[in-house]
Amino acid sequence: MATEQRTRPPKIDSLALSGLDDFDADVLAAFETIEFGRFTDVELDSADLSGITLTDCELTTVALEDVEWGGSRIFDTALTAVNAPRMSLPRAFVRNVRIAGSRIGAFDLFEGKVRSLVISDSKLGLVNLRGSDVRDVVFRDCLIDELDLSEATVARMSFENCRVASLEVLHAALSDVDLRGLDIDTIRHPDGLRGATIDSDQVVRFAAHFAAHLGVRVE
Repeated sequence: MATEQRTRPPKIDSLALSGLDDFDADVLAAFETIEFGRFTDVELDSADLSGITLTDCELTTVALEDVEWGGSRIFDTALTAVNAPRMSLPRAFVRNVRIAGSRIGAFDLFEGKVRSLVISDSKLGLVNLRGSDVRDVVFRDCLIDELDLSEATVARMSFENCRVASLEVLHAALSDVDLRGLDIDTIRHPDGLRGATIDSDQVVRFAAHFAAHLGVRVE
């Protein structure tokens, strides 16, 4: 008898930050390497942080305006109360990161690499993971306007008490992507949902949507 396959949950690494030194925001600069730093009440405007590496850092109450993080590497780091019209992290590597209590207009992580990311209690306009390699991500108590997983490879992603207005999955490669805790208004290119998990209520809700995508007339 075949064993029933269950959706595998994300594997989230533990994060315990200790022994941190208080740093001023002026040490944050392109291609710098910063370890064991604590940053509080950070305000950055039109800053270039391209290629920066943050390891075992804590950033609390962060205001960002037109800050570029392209190619950055952020490891074992917590960001709390981030307020940013846009966080631009194209081609970044994010590993074991927590983002909490934040408001981010556009979170651009396209063509990047993500491992063990938790975003909680946050409001996000666009979460752009287009073309990224993503594993082990949890969204918890988040409101998202648009989640773009186009052409992304995503393994073990889950949602807890979240809502998204538009989910884009064009040419996505999904495995163990658990959408049962996500209230979805619109799904774009639903054929990209292969490998995702939904519940029976979601099946009923999107029956007409799926039928229209397949060219099936419901009378």
